[in-house]
Order: sequence, then structure tokens, then C-alpha cells
Amino acid sequence: MATEARAYSTPRLADYLQESRREIKELYKSHNSWTAILRKADLVEDPAPSEEEALLKRVHSFLHVDDPQRAHAYLRLLSDDAPAYGTLAPADKTYAHTLFFNLWDNAGGFTSFQQGLDSLRSQRVFRDELRQVLTYVIERSDHFPIPLSGPHRHIPLQVHSAYNRSEILAALGVARFGGQMPRSFAQGVQWVDDARTDALLITLEKNERDFSPTIRYKDYALSPTLFHWESQNATAEDSRTGLRYQQHAQQGSNVLLFMRRYKNNDIGKSQPWMLLGPATYVEHTGSKPMAITWRLKHELPADVWTYSAIAAG
Repeated sequence: MATEARAYSTPRLADYLQESRREIKELYKSHNSWTAILRKADLVEDPAPSEEEALLKRVHSFLHVDDPQRAHAYLRLLSDDAPAYGTLAPADKTYAHTLFFNLWDNAGGFTSFQQGLDSLRSQRVFRDELRQVLTYVIERSDHFPIPLSGPHRHIPLQVHSAYNRSEILAALGVARFGGQMPRSFAQGVQWVDDARTDALLITLEKNERDFSPTIRYKDYALSPTLFHWESQNATAEDSRTGLRYQQHAQQGSNVLLFMRRYKNNDIGKSQPWMLLGPATYVEHTGSKPMAITWRLKHELPADVWTYSAIAAG
């Protein structure tokens, strides 16, 4: 790729991809980056500052960004004249959190969001690459995001947009200083007390290598608006959690479904989840695990409905 970049003699990612007819994901296999390619091609003169290499290894985790609001918020935070964290509106502060934890899923040794964002000021080349990536992917997004409403209207997540673990936990307020770090999150369910919401993170197709038989839950779409989901094995129908699932509407709590098809994508990175949106309890059978049918507020996109139904076998 460095030879190609040198031949095309362009530092712009979009131009290179057009000339080479490569897909952007090809650049980010095995911790590669556009900046690394440019440096090998002698097209970047700036010396690499400390921490640049580690940050460049995180660029792949932004390839899924597919809603303009989030992309533009990230672009503002990555600009040369980025606003101070303390001056941001609430929604933009949440975007700062999702950006921060997407770059440093264990807080990176920082003690505040401003400290982390300040550290990016010296990372001119990294910020330029990430801005190019965000601009490129958002121009090619093929889903139509829907803002959350009602009790979730203050959370800047978009229905039918894709989010990784760090973004989900940060947006819901779970990932925070002094709290849980995204790196340590492994389960597929999360009760968010402040938002009174159960977040269910679903992987449809579970292979034997990544999922033991005890956690190979049967999750699939029954229709564009109905979804079959199995709880954790320890959840009994008469337990506190089991009753909350059944009675969430009466108790004033909520359910958000996030779904992905596979654990990893085709370049070996963790696949993000699509936010399916709010769901309401319809019925269930069994206990430990509970097989629950949820009704989605928003219909599944046609392509998602197709592969979600296939998962039913």
C-alpha cells in the first residue's frame, strides 16, 4: 500500500481509496493505519509524537460511525479549535464521553475528559486521519437514523445506527471516571440505574469458539417488530430482574435492544451493535433462561430483518 500511496502521491485518504479501488476496511487490518502507510511512503514529514501509534490503532473503531450528528460532533472535538469540555452542551458532552472511551477504553490514565481531549492537541496527524475517516464513512452511510424519544430523548443515540461497546456504555452513563470501564465489560446485559433502562446487547450468530454452550442463547427476529431473546441462564422468571423484564412498563423502567450479527467483523475486529431501539415486553416462556418476546417500537430495516430471521434457523 505504501508503494501505491507513493505512486499516487496524495495524502488524502479518499483520493487514495478512489485511485486504488480499495475498501477502507482493508487499510485497518492488523493495526495498520493511513498515517503508517503515508510515513512508509515518505508523504508525512512531521515526526511521530508520543502516543501516536497507540491512538492510530484505535482508528478502526470509528469505521462504523453512520449517523451525521455523531460524526459532526466528533469532527468538532477533533478540530484545531475544539471547544473546551466545560463549554459543551449536554448532548455534546455525551459525545465527548463516547469519543474519549472509544480512544481509551480503560481511561488511558487520565483523570478528566478535558485532560484526555487536551492530549489530542499535539496529535495533529492522528486527528487529521480520524477526521478523514469520519468524513469518508459518513458520506457512505446507508441507514436512516431515528433519534431516541420519550424517556431516552436526552441520550444522543440514534435508532438503526451502529455503536461499539465503549460508545454504548459511555452514552448510557455506565462508563465514567470512578465507575465501570468499557474494557472490563463482558456481559450482554446492563441495568442502567440513572436511566432506569435495561440495555440488552445481542449477538445473533454465536460460534463454538467464542461462545460456550451455556451462553449460546437463541436470539432472533420473529417479524420486523417482534424479537425473541433469551435471558441469562441465572435469570428466573420470579427473580427481581425477571420481574422487571415482565413489568417494566408498570414499574416505569425501559428496555433498549442492541443487536449485531457476529462477534467480529471481516477484518477481525469487534463488530459494533445496531441500536434497534426501545422494546416492550409481550410474553415469555420458561425460566433460567427466560425466552422473552419483545415488541420493537421501530421496524427493523429490511436487510436486518432478513439476516435476523435467518438466525432462527
